Amino acid sequence: MTPESLAALVALAISPSGLPRVEAERRLREAGVADADAALRGLVAAGHARVESRGTWRLTPRGHDALREAHAALALAHDASPSTPGMETCPSVPWLTQVQTHWVEAVSLNYAVSPERLARLLPAPLEPEVFHGTAWVQVLMSSLRDMRPVGVAPVLGVCFYQVSYRAAVRYRNARGDWRRGGYFVRSETNDPVMRRVGNALVEFKFHAFGEAQMVMAREGNLLTTAVDPEPSHPGGRLVGVFDTRPSTRPPEGSVWSGLEALHEPLVECYDALGVADGYVYVLTIDRAPWNARFVTPVQLYCEYLQEGPLADGARLDSVLHLTECAYRWRPLRRERHGA
Repeated sequence: MTPESLAALVALAISPSGLPRVEAERRLREAGVADADAALRGLVAAGHARVESRGTWRLTPRGHDALREAHAALALAHDASPSTPGMETCPSVPWLTQVQTHWVEAVSLNYAVSPERLARLLPAPLEPEVFHGTAWVQVLMSSLRDMRPVGVAPVLGVCFYQVSYRAAVRYRNARGDWRRGGYFVRSETNDPVMRRVGNALVEFKFHAFGEAQMVMAREGNLLTTAVDPEPSHPGGRLVGVFDTRPSTRPPEGSVWSGLEALHEPLVECYDALGVADGYVYVLTIDRAPWNARFVTPVQLYCEYLQEGPLADGARLDSVLHLTECAYRWRPLRRERHGA
């Protein structure tokens, strides 16, 4: 379908009672269609529109079908995580894996780490994605509001804190195509119910979801975060104080030239990946754009990155602060991998 034909379909579709020819042509000219008459006549020739007795132009049922097909094609072309041939929606408890929530506030601690050390923590076929010669782990601590199954009222949702250690990874599927995403090498929450839910998804099990005492507290521009994990899940103490006055410029020593440079590698990551029984499980998050800005850590201690398995060679590159971001999970999918 040509852009002119699509514009004509849209122009008629937004006026279900029909449009006089003069008005239809005016709308098309405003949309940048040079030959509005040809675009309209093309719809009639294709059976997508008809001219009624009063000279009113209206879409036919076939035209509405064509518009829906064009919309689906556009959505697929702009899908951040399209399904590939052989990928399937996999068995799960639907209300556990189709939820929606809202980030009230979050910080992302962006650590450059050794690719070799990170590779030891990843199940095959996952491997580290390397940018600027290094692998990357983001420590994402967030305050989440009203998490609930899709369609349930917000008042019935759960509010809690969560911290996830998300490694930038990729894998090659059975068709030989590369797919990128995030793999959580560690996670904690302060909500025991959410912990049990996370650990109940056996087909998406990547590690033991831990429980911790957590807080995110604000005083003016200063945001204080703290994580104290339970004794059975040691190694994840985190204390940070951040000056959240925003900047679009990275800190001195960062390998990124600006927000745009790190956007695709570290921000535009919508798939959380798990591996089990010869499958890679893909949990996709549809979310609003991150309104991320660089902020300054005043104090920071991150036990896992400073003393844990990735400590040797780990370096804090930058910190992002995010506010007000709605998101929801798609149904869980899986595909065979090539390893």
